Amino acid sequence: MNYSLKRFLTIAYTVFFKAHTTTARITPKRIAILVAVFAIYISVELVTWTCFLLDEIFFPGFRRQQVRQPVFIVGNPRSGTTFLHRLMAADEQTFRSIALWEILFAPSVTQRKIVWAIVAIDRRLGGALRRAVMWFDHRFVRASNVMHRMSLLAPEEDEYFLIHQGATIIAGLFFGLPEASLPFVYFDARLSRREKRKVMRFYRHCLRRHLHAHGGGLHILSKNPYFTPKIDALYQFFPDAKIIYLARNPLSVVPSYASLSAHWWRMLGEPEKRYPHTDFIIAATQHWYRDPVARLDRVPETSRVFVDFHELIADPERVVTGIYKQFGFAISDDFAHILKQAKEVSGRHESAHTYSLEDIGMTRAQILSDYQDVFARWEFDPELGASNQASATEQSPSPDRL
Repeated sequence: MNYSLKRFLTIAYTVFFKAHTTTARITPKRIAILVAVFAIYISVELVTWTCFLLDEIFFPGFRRQQVRQPVFIVGNPRSGTTFLHRLMAADEQTFRSIALWEILFAPSVTQRKIVWAIVAIDRRLGGALRRAVMWFDHRFVRASNVMHRMSLLAPEEDEYFLIHQGATIIAGLFFGLPEASLPFVYFDARLSRREKRKVMRFYRHCLRRHLHAHGGGLHILSKNPYFTPKIDALYQFFPDAKIIYLARNPLSVVPSYASLSAHWWRMLGEPEKRYPHTDFIIAATQHWYRDPVARLDRVPETSRVFVDFHELIADPERVVTGIYKQFGFAISDDFAHILKQAKEVSGRHESAHTYSLEDIGMTRAQILSDYQDVFARWEFDPELGASNQASATEQSPSPDRL
């Protein structure tokens, strides 16, 4: 496994010394954030890669770990992938999901073993450390995002595994450098064969480590909008993979994704425009609506399923039951009970997040024209309101609330 040092150094040089060529302004806030982020990142990676090496010594069995019939949930961001992921992750008799803390801070078997040992000791001493972590998780992590509630303890996108390799779309988007993310937007179509293999081998090792640390068995359940352009790569490295593609009306997806990106970017930098990188978002979403669907159309129906977001929200029990039937998975009594409650939960939350096409610099006519074939394929409603309040599913409840 090789770290993409060149890509890391290029991004670091750009954000510190060529900010004038980007939408990022160098301000005291920006400098403080960059220094803190790079200091934490370098420290975490030194520990992580040391533990990767220790895995080779103490837990070499992870290399023989099989990743059987993994399920990947893909689709454009803001298409309900989080809702479906956390709903299906509640089926702990079938799936093994990956919590955010495991992805960011313990991708190696060695790190997991150390964390679990500390947790066991803390439990015997009264659980003070656990209470501190829960406080931090509630106060900072969950409160930090009004659109997509994240928790260190909840299943999350394992695209974040690739942060440890430095070869991810997230790196460019995090620093407001969409040009650095473009190769990954067109992963199957444009990335070199050598780099694709490098990325996917690293990712497969991460999944093997995860399953090995948890004793093997069960199916990996992964939710990754940024895996949407990796359909061919996923089938190449996981031949028996099952892929769920979620589709939602572009009149909701495009402005919502632009708003989400702007939210993060305003937190991390101080761009002059309130909604930067709109052109990037339009190009990315158009590709992710078309190319992955065309590739999935060519594989057997037992290996993929298309899901309409609006049908999922209207009747999650029926949709998920259909997914299980198509993929050949059995529904346990416990999960059947969870599914019966899912419809009520899917509409319970009212988000404070609002946005409009006009504020973002788009028009209804532009979206209807640019995504004309998408509307035709999915029979989406072209009369959907141009000003939308974020839906409950965009800030989905975790399975422990179902």
